[in-house]
Amino acid sequence: MNSNKIKNKEDEKSEFCDTATKAIGIVGVVGAVVGLLWWIGSGSKREEKMMKAPGRDGYIVRRDFENNPKDYFKDLRGKK
Repeated sequence: MNSNKIKNKEDEKSEFCDTATKAIGIVGVVGAVVGLLWWIGSGSKREEKMMKAPGRDGYIVRRDFENNPKDYFKDLRGKK
């Protein structure tokens, strides 16, 4: 009878370890997927260089100004 109790306890421990291993595996996979999605999402954003806006208080995107400074100053002075 004692040997049956020992076997039952061993079976319970084995079953618990199997369940715990599965749970840890699932948490690991979910964490990996979330990390991968975050990494992919953060890589798609491009950091824009900013510069002091000439003739104004504040900042503007440098690329926009460098592409067409003539229109920037035209808009600044309100000419059409």
